[in-house]
Amino acid sequence: MRIGIYGGTFDPPHLGHLRAAELARESFCLDRVWFMVSPAPPHKRDREKAPFSVRFAMTEIAVKENPYFEASDFEARHRLSYTVDTMRALKREFPHDFFLIVGEDSFLEFPTWKDYQVLVRENNIIVIKRKWTPFSPPSWSHTLSLKIKHLREGERDCGEGIFFLSCATLPISSSMVRGKIREGLSIRYLVPEGVRKYIIKEVLYR
Repeated sequence: MRIGIYGGTFDPPHLGHLRAAELARESFCLDRVWFMVSPAPPHKRDREKAPFSVRFAMTEIAVKENPYFEASDFEARHRLSYTVDTMRALKREFPHDFFLIVGEDSFLEFPTWKDYQVLVRENNIIVIKRKWTPFSPPSWSHTLSLKIKHLREGERDCGEGIFFLSCATLPISSSMVRGKIREGLSIRYLVPEGVRKYIIKEVLYR
């Protein structure tokens, strides 16, 4: 099977996450997308987060309507924090072809990630980029002689490698959602309705 690995804190998961995952699934012939909820992402240690159990519960709610999506606690169960270690552990445990799904901002920051050279050489990677910005691979990718394929929304590639997908993403972020909650504003239509009700019930982000 072709499995997309979409990692994040999902604090909270929002419709932008779901749309990006759906575009990746459709464009790259993915059989499933696993939303890999990170217990303690190294690049976000300085920010207070909702407990892992809460973020995982919200992610399960967010993906339950899509039969191709699944929330995963793989990193928490294996006490993993770094993506390069997660991808290696997944390959040891499952006989699937994995595709790491990341946003363009995260891809540009790869040189700050643990063993990023190993990460990009060992894995299929799907980079979701905003449709309205020009396609320009980062300079460090040339240093590593990476061959990057560029697709536009509506095109498909069922092969392997490193891809940039230019598509119409939703301009939503988890920080935006948390900010609106703190300001007493509505988050309806920014997050799945089940997630919105969970946040209200648990009195999160106040």
